[in-house]
Amino acid sequence: MSAKACILCGAIPPPPLTGEHIWPDWYNRQQPGFRYELESVVDSEVSVRPTPSMNLKPKVLCESCNSGWGSDLEKRIGPILTPMIHGEACRLGSREIQIISAWFFLKCMVSECLVPASTHPQRFFDLNDGRHLKATLEPPAGVVIWIGQYVGSRSDAGWVTGRNTRRRWQISTDPAAGIHWHSVTYSIGQVLLHLFAVTDPVLFASGSWELKEPVFVEGNIPIAPGNWATGLSRIWEPPSGAVSWPPEKAFDDKHFVYLADRWQSKQPPRAEPSSEVVNAPE
Repeated sequence: MSAKACILCGAIPPPPLTGEHIWPDWYNRQQPGFRYELESVVDSEVSVRPTPSMNLKPKVLCESCNSGWGSDLEKRIGPILTPMIHGEACRLGSREIQIISAWFFLKCMVSECLVPASTHPQRFFDLNDGRHLKATLEPPAGVVIWIGQYVGSRSDAGWVTGRNTRRRWQISTDPAAGIHWHSVTYSIGQVLLHLFAVTDPVLFASGSWELKEPVFVEGNIPIAPGNWATGLSRIWEPPSGAVSWPPEKAFDDKHFVYLADRWQSKQPPRAEPSSEVVNAPE
């Protein structure tokens, strides 16, 4: 669970890279004495172990980025997310939306490093994305982020699910051309965040993610059916006004997974009388 170079500035060890938390220390401190089970699923292999804290932190940042830029970002996000983690309603203005989006994008970059490079050597986000994030405090182009509420069995803890970083859609009249995509679904307490990102068009026949020649790609991105607008508010690219949280509906465990899979166009887990894919809290 490490990177070869700092994902924000490209610094190469030594000195050794430092760990960046998937769930921050300030969140752990809100629930002292809690005991957790860490369940990981990589390529259908499941492992479970007890842990006294949510202490997943891949070694991906240099000391300068972690103790400076990263520490400052954590200080900004804590007061924003703390009441939301416990379900307290709020309105998110442009500044809060930018901080949440930048913070979550960093977590998405870090979460890719949870999977060993030997298993998935090609990561979706690269150093250019990290440098852009550090310089602008904004996710890069091609990234969309939504926010919702999660009230399932892990709402006192957290959940992160990344979907295939090398899946592709051939949506062009040229069967060799298309796009790669990546999706991350994440919860911290009752806050749910969902990212979807796509690459520029690529030529699959070349065996490379890089486009070797100009190509025009057009088509529709498939998405699983559901009344998504009742449970998700888009926050990046930023909306024109404030966003009220929580949305009308909240996600339970089953529909958290369905959300994570929605870019694979899976059918709903079972027929719902309301035809909505998110459940209201009990």
